[in-house]
Amino acid sequence: MKLKRYKFFFIISIIIFFVYKNDLSPQEFEDSIKREFGFWLGGTFPAPGTQMDDLLDSTMGMGIFYRYYWPSPFLLEAGMSYGNHKSLSTQQLFIVPMYFSLCYPFLVFNRFQFLAKIGLGGSYLEIRPNNVNGWDPIVYGGFEFSVLASKKFKVGLRLDGYYIYDRFRNKPEELNYLFTDSGTYDIRILKSLNYTNYDGAIYNFGLMVSFLF
Repeated sequence: MKLKRYKFFFIISIIIFFVYKNDLSPQEFEDSIKREFGFWLGGTFPAPGTQMDDLLDSTMGMGIFYRYYWPSPFLLEAGMSYGNHKSLSTQQLFIVPMYFSLCYPFLVFNRFQFLAKIGLGGSYLEIRPNNVNGWDPIVYGGFEFSVLASKKFKVGLRLDGYYIYDRFRNKPEELNYLFTDSGTYDIRILKSLNYTNYDGAIYNFGLMVSFLF
């Protein structure tokens, strides 16, 4: 009687093992290819103490990002943001950075996550009143702290930094005409005559919301 009982428990154990294994494998496979799409909203401002900070004001910014979980300790992220920086003078900067980055996750308990990010990209700039526009290379870095509110929903805080390499940009073509006819007292034209290229950094800080799928 005891031998039959042991056989019965052994068969039941084998059935439970295979059922559990079949249920778990698809879930593990889906978790390994998770994707994430989100957006953030907050402030964007030039790096404190720089020439950009002396000229431009802080403003509201926003952005979107897409993140891919692949078989690696790192995550892949692509994103873009938007900001329109005004000032007390005539200077104004419209900026749209786009980047690709590697993200390294630090798990803090089960529902909390901290990300460190670094990457490269390009930024579209439009500078007024100098009539300068085009693309500049950027170096991207950032940090993120998020909370898994549910299996498919995350909220958190983001800090992004973009170092813009403006030194490769040519001066505005309009300067060739202004140098030949500079008999004006328009402050905007005088600023254009003194236009110089310099690098700068922009920071974004805001609340983020993302969805896992």
